[in-house]
Amino acid sequence: MPGFDIESLLRFSPPQFLCERCCGLLNASISVQKQGTSLCCPVCGVAYVPTEDFPTPTDYLKSRGLEVRFHDLFGHSRKLAHVAHEMRRSLLSGSLQYPPMRALMEAMYSAEQFIHFTTYGISALLLGGLKMAAQRVDVRGIVSGIKHDSMVRELTDFRDEAPRLHTRVFQNEGQYFPHQKIIVIDGLLAFKGSANMTDFGWRKAAQGREVIEVVTDVNEVIDLHNRYFSPVWASFETPADEDTAIVMSAY
Repeated sequence: MPGFDIESLLRFSPPQFLCERCCGLLNASISVQKQGTSLCCPVCGVAYVPTEDFPTPTDYLKSRGLEVRFHDLFGHSRKLAHVAHEMRRSLLSGSLQYPPMRALMEAMYSAEQFIHFTTYGISALLLGGLKMAAQRVDVRGIVSGIKHDSMVRELTDFRDEAPRLHTRVFQNEGQYFPHQKIIVIDGLLAFKGSANMTDFGWRKAAQGREVIEVVTDVNEVIDLHNRYFSPVWASFETPADEDTAIVMSAY
């Protein structure tokens, strides 16, 4: 059994901030960058305009509640790693003792900062789980493929039940509606695969009828998030040629 090489800690670069516009995950190597006279998000390109209140994005993002900060980063990472380990072991052995649905529920329950997801379809059971998680952390989701008006209302109305749940819903299936399925927990762990965010889909995965993989390489988690979640999230904000600057003001 290979040991733990402490040098690997030098490659551990968890997310530190979220972009205000696209919620892109920013860390030591993916940060707001200077482009000409502007400071720009490397994910969506929005410019952060300095002011006397906030000459740099760091303090501004902190003031907006967009800092990703853990009380015990390594302890929390170990907890999420345990979830991933048990799910992988269960799937490899063909055991149902720790099915993907349990791993998802435990990961959502363990979230300390945020849950971000994209899905084609969602069930009432998992939406309820997300609303429970949103009593503690910010939950942001992109949903397409909703067939029933009652589920659209559940996603868009009743915001007072879970004020920290924010969903963006594709109600019409145009040419470019999203079909990817990813769930990101705190920028440290992700689930990806073919299963929609439904209890039926996730239970099928335990029977080998859907593909669900758990990702624990933090760089891959961040790349998945910034490639498949953030651009779609930002697309709801404004047309592509508008709102390309954020003036970092205290007001």
